[in-house]
Amino acid sequence: MTDLLPCPFCNATPHQGQILGNNRPVIVRSRDAGVQFGYLDKYERDGSAVYLKNARQMWSWTAAEGGTLLDCATHGIKGGKISGPASAVIVIGACAIIDVSADAVKSLEAGKWG
Repeated sequence: MTDLLPCPFCNATPHQGQILGNNRPVIVRSRDAGVQFGYLDKYERDGSAVYLKNARQMWSWTAAEGGTLLDCATHGIKGGKISGPASAVIVIGACAIIDVSADAVKSLEAGKWG
């Protein structure tokens, strides 16, 4: 069994329903909070909560190739409205967690509002 580490935000220890994210870059789509890009700390197995570090809200986007969030995660973006980073965000009601390629990370981190 993997050791469960305390949450850096609240010092709570993850429980068996949580999966550690190893700070990998992801795009999270949620039912109520829209789309977020950030670094995955951990998430609930049922998708009820996803804990991100250095998260940015993706209000609108134009994929560098294609047009879907999967394309944004693979190829990055060439425009859109991306917020500045928040040190920590808990996304409630996630319906997708998409791994982001190293190339896509560069453009998502450089994204600006406007």
